[in-house]
Amino acid sequence: MSDPENMFFAIGSVVGPHPFPMMVRDFQAIVGYEAKEQFKALNDGKLPDMCLACVGGGCNSLGLFTAFLDDEEVQLVGVEPAGRGLDKGEGNHSATMTLGVPAVLHGMKCYTLLNDKGDPAAVHSCASGLDYPGVGPQHCWMKDIGRVKYETATDDEVISAFFELSRMEGIIPALESAHGLAYAMKIAKDLPKGTKLLVNMSGRGDKDLDYVCDVYGEKFGIGKEGIFAGPPKND
Repeated sequence: MSDPENMFFAIGSVVGPHPFPMMVRDFQAIVGYEAKEQFKALNDGKLPDMCLACVGGGCNSLGLFTAFLDDEEVQLVGVEPAGRGLDKGEGNHSATMTLGVPAVLHGMKCYTLLNDKGDPAAVHSCASGLDYPGVGPQHCWMKDIGRVKYETATDDEVISAFFELSRMEGIIPALESAHGLAYAMKIAKDLPKGTKLLVNMSGRGDKDLDYVCDVYGEKFGIGKEGIFAGPPKND
């Protein structure tokens, strides 16, 4: 950023200076428009009551939300990492929209997690794709106008959702995507019967499998049969 005439900026999220957030959003929006049509086809032309997706830089969530922004009856929820806990302080979460403040980062003004010196703070998430101290500027705008609600999911909630989807459906979600799934699972039991949720499963969890089983397997009761077998049975 110190030499804009001779350097070229490119990143695969909706962050950075214009026009990069717009470009990535428009490419990602293909997923949102396709999901919208498929959902209507499966539900007699009806839209979901709520769309949920994880938020780090925010590309997959903005891709999904873009297709529904004009549908005011559809609630949009972005889920960011609470990590080890919001109360644990710097380096234990990546809850930018929840705890961040406006600042300039990587050529954009956005909500940013800052340390005591005013520099970008250390962040953490079990999902490496979400450990970013900033967030896309359009997400910040949508938070400010109240169009999107931003919530959090802890590492433990995410890992639990990761195992649950793998066992119930045979679908291994990316840890990033499992943030949206974890929050959907948490609130679903309290929603009215018949409420329709659309969760953006933006990636596959093959890349996370060894890490999850090595780090969390014992805690979540993964036996030698693997994640699809369920917790080991007591003799």
